[in-house]
Amino acid sequence: MIFSYKALDKKGRELSDFIDAPSETAARSKIKHSGLFLVSIQKEDIKPGTKRDIKSLLKNAALIFSRGSAKKQISLFSRQLGTLLNAGMPLLTVLNDIIEQLDHKTFKSIIIDVRDKIEEGSSFSRALNTHSDVFSDMYISMIRVGENLGSLSEVVLRLAEMEEKKSVMINKIRAAMWYPAFILFFSMVVMTFLMVKIIPTISEVFLEQDREMPTPTKIVIAISDFLQHYWLSIPVFFLLVYFFMRRYYRTEKGRYKIDGLKMKFPIFSRIYNKLIVYRFTQNMGILISNRVDLLKSLEIVKKIVNNRIIEEKITNAANNIREGSSITLALKKHEFLPKLVIGMISAGEASDKVDEMMLSIGRVYEEEIDTTIGSLTSLVEPLIIIIMGVIIGIIVLSVMMPIMEMNLMIQ
Repeated sequence: MIFSYKALDKKGRELSDFIDAPSETAARSKIKHSGLFLVSIQKEDIKPGTKRDIKSLLKNAALIFSRGSAKKQISLFSRQLGTLLNAGMPLLTVLNDIIEQLDHKTFKSIIIDVRDKIEEGSSFSRALNTHSDVFSDMYISMIRVGENLGSLSEVVLRLAEMEEKKSVMINKIRAAMWYPAFILFFSMVVMTFLMVKIIPTISEVFLEQDREMPTPTKIVIAISDFLQHYWLSIPVFFLLVYFFMRRYYRTEKGRYKIDGLKMKFPIFSRIYNKLIVYRFTQNMGILISNRVDLLKSLEIVKKIVNNRIIEEKITNAANNIREGSSITLALKKHEFLPKLVIGMISAGEASDKVDEMMLSIGRVYEEEIDTTIGSLTSLVEPLIIIIMGVIIGIIVLSVMMPIMEMNLMIQ
């Protein structure tokens, strides 16, 4: 349940925030443990037909966004947790120290809740599992393994390294796409300016001449009129497309088709297919090296891969292994990994070092992804410039054609 509350901090300043708790009593306890003095609290419900609908929707949307951004804090949290545990400090003491340093309100409330559950007798992994929308299945499973084997500090440090690598990978992709996105945006602004400001002025001159205009000119003027009078329909159209695509993707058939398209889409598929191999091998290597059962590792990794087609193939491979097949034969049968990768896994299986081989493959593909990102960026930039140049050239040519015709008639 979601509660909104107002409270006073130690300096007497009033704060307003949201908190997720199973009951109002639990919510009050969380607020108290965070060092705040509660002023008021109320449960947030969305009831159709009431005046609070929009307000409640906005509040819940803000809460969902906040919990999504909380995932970015996991890397730093894991590094601090692993370092302090490795120094021999008790888990509860470590969590209390980390809570005092956290600035992200939502993530802080999550860790406070985790600490409270541990104080009530829950295990660390079980407490994290109540926030599975923030902490992944892999993260929780590895924490559980660390608890069982008495190597929690080592496991948490490994998780910190994994989260840091994931953050670096995401940042590299975003940084690589920033410049092409800027070029595309700037080109669209220039094109819109031409169509909305320049073309209407010139088209008035053409219309006054009452002459038959070339077909390209008619098309450009028609598009310009549409943008002037019905520009709002364009963002509405894209929002509707986005909405229906999301709904379609949530269906089994839709997700299967779209995930298949991602693996075949020109240019994009080069990096996407490498990313699937990287996610599979890197995470399998980490799980197996931390003594997670092979079948359980496959169950966790198929969710991390985040592709319905590959998920199905991993499930089938796991069923083959359960029936007695080797890892290599099971993976080879369902053909979602390159032959070279299968060969390396086979060598690892023969030497009983599957985990090390998986991690090695992950490192190789991490470097390949970096290289592919760079090459794709260098390919996309001129491609965008050429496409937008052609579009702007057509606009200019459509304006020049009637002018040239008029000059010829005068001569």
